[in-house]
Amino acid sequence: MRRKFELLMQDLWQALEHPSKDRSVLGVAVYGVRPFIPELVRGSHMVRQVLAFVEALRCSEMPGRQVQEEELMLILNSLAWNTTGWLRDYGCQQVPAFDQIGAAPVEFQARLQVLRDLHDFALACFAFKRPRDSFGGKRRGLAYEILGHVGGMADLPEVVTMARKSLKQANSVESRQAADFLKQYFTERDIPQDDTIIDELLSLAERTDSRSTVFSALDALVENGAICEFEAMSRMDDWKSKHRL
Repeated sequence: MRRKFELLMQDLWQALEHPSKDRSVLGVAVYGVRPFIPELVRGSHMVRQVLAFVEALRCSEMPGRQVQEEELMLILNSLAWNTTGWLRDYGCQQVPAFDQIGAAPVEFQARLQVLRDLHDFALACFAFKRPRDSFGGKRRGLAYEILGHVGGMADLPEVVTMARKSLKQANSVESRQAADFLKQYFTERDIPQDDTIIDELLSLAERTDSRSTVFSALDALVENGAICEFEAMSRMDDWKSKHRL
């Protein structure tokens, strides 16, 4: 299996460094990463090879780059979900911070390191800049999805702070995913959102022009017990009336 993965990585780098006129060549190689998710869950060596490729791809000028970057980030999202699921199934407890992985039982450490690598990669997505990057908002939204799963096993106060800032961007996919992240993060810990976050989510629901974003904001409030379903439905009806829907 490891040999097959190494050959796949060679195909990926070959497709990136020597692009074919047939865009499906890279697409087929990228899709080939998905069957390796069970192997990637086990440790970070292979994961880091995939992350290095994603980082090179997003810096490239290759035609169709954004489509394949999105597919790879969806694969990484599945990897985060599978890794967190395995750790929970086998009784791993949340760690307060990734620099304390060494205190976890040894059988969990390799998989916790996978989550740490995904966490670092996702944070780097917010710092990444390139001119005229039409995929930037989508990239950051997908990063929030990855961090939502990672947050199931580690406290991420820095991401909570980032998500609250993203809520201010009312009409972006980033704000919707930020609301989803906050819902998942606080619900999993069974702790209430503070009044400031509640106000920020209510403000997002009022200001956005996106039906999916207003739903995510209100759903985050319902799931955490800040408002009831009846109030959420009433606010959604008010939003529809305001936007003549």
